[in-house]
Amino acid sequence: MHLRRFSYVQFLLASLMAALLACSDDNPTFVFPCDEQSGECGDAISSSSRQSGPDPESSSDSHPIFIQNDDQYTGFYKEDGYDAFRKLSYSSKTEMGASYLVKILISDFGTDSAEVHFMNSKKFFYHYDFAEMVLGETRSLAVFNQETYFSAEKNTVAGTLAYYASVDSMIALTFFPTDYITPVQVAAVYKLVQERLLFLNSKGAKNRLFYMPAGSTAERAAAEYANEFKKADILVFTHAELFGDIPYQIMNTGTAYGTLRKLTAAELDTAIVSSHDILILETLPAEIPLVAATITKDAQTPLSHVNLAAKARKTPNVSFNGNELPDSLLALCGKLVKLDVKANSYTVGEATLEEAQAFWNKNVRNPITLAYDLSDSGFIDFANLNFKSSKSVGVKAANLAELHKLLPENSPDGFAVPFYHYSHFMDNAQVTEELCGRSFEDCGNEGRSSEICTQVKNACISTLRQAQSAVSREAEPAVAPRASLRGYITNIIARDDFKTDTRLREAMLDNVRYMFKHIPVENSFGDALDAKVRELYGEAGVRLRSSTNSEDLEDFNGAGLYKSVKATAREKDLPSDEIRKVWASVWSFKVFEERALWNIDHMSVQMAVAVHEAYPNEVANGVIITQNIADYSVAGIYANIQVGETSITNPEGGELPEIISIIPSPPPARGVQSVLLQHSSLSPDSLILTDGEIYRLYQFVQRIQNRFAELYNVYSDALALDIEFKVMGEERKLIFKQVRPYIF
Repeated sequence: MHLRRFSYVQFLLASLMAALLACSDDNPTFVFPCDEQSGECGDAISSSSRQSGPDPESSSDSHPIFIQNDDQYTGFYKEDGYDAFRKLSYSSKTEMGASYLVKILISDFGTDSAEVHFMNSKKFFYHYDFAEMVLGETRSLAVFNQETYFSAEKNTVAGTLAYYASVDSMIALTFFPTDYITPVQVAAVYKLVQERLLFLNSKGAKNRLFYMPAGSTAERAAAEYANEFKKADILVFTHAELFGDIPYQIMNTGTAYGTLRKLTAAELDTAIVSSHDILILETLPAEIPLVAATITKDAQTPLSHVNLAAKARKTPNVSFNGNELPDSLLALCGKLVKLDVKANSYTVGEATLEEAQAFWNKNVRNPITLAYDLSDSGFIDFANLNFKSSKSVGVKAANLAELHKLLPENSPDGFAVPFYHYSHFMDNAQVTEELCGRSFEDCGNEGRSSEICTQVKNACISTLRQAQSAVSREAEPAVAPRASLRGYITNIIARDDFKTDTRLREAMLDNVRYMFKHIPVENSFGDALDAKVRELYGEAGVRLRSSTNSEDLEDFNGAGLYKSVKATAREKDLPSDEIRKVWASVWSFKVFEERALWNIDHMSVQMAVAVHEAYPNEVANGVIITQNIADYSVAGIYANIQVGETSITNPEGGELPEIISIIPSPPPARGVQSVLLQHSSLSPDSLILTDGEIYRLYQFVQRIQNRFAELYNVYSDALALDIEFKVMGEERKLIFKQVRPYIF
């Protein structure tokens, strides 16, 4: 549909296309660029109008003559195949991997002279542009839109053909979600298109054209007309049916070298793995440590924790959707391999250590030192924070404050404990030999060997004595060795054995976290924090949420890395005690390894804490991406939704979330419709939210999108946000708890 409103990316592409055409000669040759995902390149096509196929002099009624030039094809011959289709298409990412989209326009629809125009969709982004520039369309844009999309009586039909490379030899016929097109008209279009795609079969179940309804409205209409479609041998597949029939999904592309290891989720809990390991996992783990690549037997969604981690790390990720893993893959377990994952396929094979080392050396990133501001030392209410406050309280807390100003009744209110207090604790908390000894028992209780724990204890004591010696050689002999937490950590992470021994590094970082949790905060700080929580919330539960300066960076979002905890004003779980657990999470093994991959200076990391009320009685929770990442060719938003408090990103029991796209409804209806991609395994027969709730959710998300586009100073269409929400209590109130940029 052409609304003269397109994204910044489309604007750049259109400008580039116009520049290329403006510089061409009278009979230019247009060369289609290579597809970045698949590596496939289009051939050059002369812009002079030509006819292809059988010799016109020898043609008969059974051999139609099609126009094939750089503006359009009017049909495809059997020998053309999918290669010719891709030459006219533009590539788009979808839930099912890469897709190749060719827009079609049917002129004189409903008459004997109806003609199908398969548009060069790299050259013409919009149906109206093609109609005006190639077919001589004289109607205004407004009249064209009204008569093509919003009228039951159609002289012109606009649609899209989609070739999903992961769905073998099938092409989908679909229409814009707001197109007012009847099933009878769909059947007529199907017949016209099928007659002109001669490389497809007209019978059977493979290598076929099929109709794919664009949304819930079209799906209901297709279901009511199912018998007629079946009589006409018109295949119909919904998004959910198509999605469920894919043997494997490419979740994230890339290349990796590493030792191929097959682990269960339980084994992964205790295994020490690194960025030189490629993991095969039968079930999705609650957390995925830093590894070179992931291959899962269980189905994933784009918002599964495994995939979010892969996208953040830019590492390959493949999901087999519950299907059996290939024997050829399993045969390589224990070997050093190269995994190459492209948009539509993957290859894996043995590699040499020299090849792997060259790859690892080449991909070392430039060092990053993080910025921060320690000038704010109080507890800052959300009302006194703004978007720019992130320099002292982190992006999460600053965005929460902006979210509350926008939606005061539908987001939490609270305050932030700024970076200053974490830094002050690092400078003033004292590590002692007594703590070194007490941490030894904790080390063993968590399942580490006595040998490793002894090494950690000895390193702890040695570091304190070295630190004391460096500070003053005139100290009284009776004074026991001690060091500030900052000094202790600085020396620990500089040790050669810490850098070279992965198991020892994991144990030493656990020792650092032990220090955080067992050194009390200063009384003045602790009393003030507990009093602030008691004043605002009484003895009700609150959330202490991590908010660092090492999240939501340009290429590194750090989602899910740091710890958030519950607290109350009661003695057993006071905020002044619990906040140390949040601070300590800066030094978890998985977080440290993640930052090391990005070459981030660990000592420049600062941790603030956002404090707000906890929300009991959660009846549903969800994650929204404000672009339709299931199908970028259709405007809308993408949602994963689950029953109760069951996690979407890290389900403990393998529960699958509901997956929907929310897109505009066709006229004359107002509102939105949902495209179901997957039912929740906890609600297999119905959607979790009602139609009214989905519409309200969409409206709230649009407000959030527009506001944060202003804050990030980008066009709304060019911004993708990751928004978390809850549905609370019997009144099913929508609460939005987080907003952050989504990294593609």
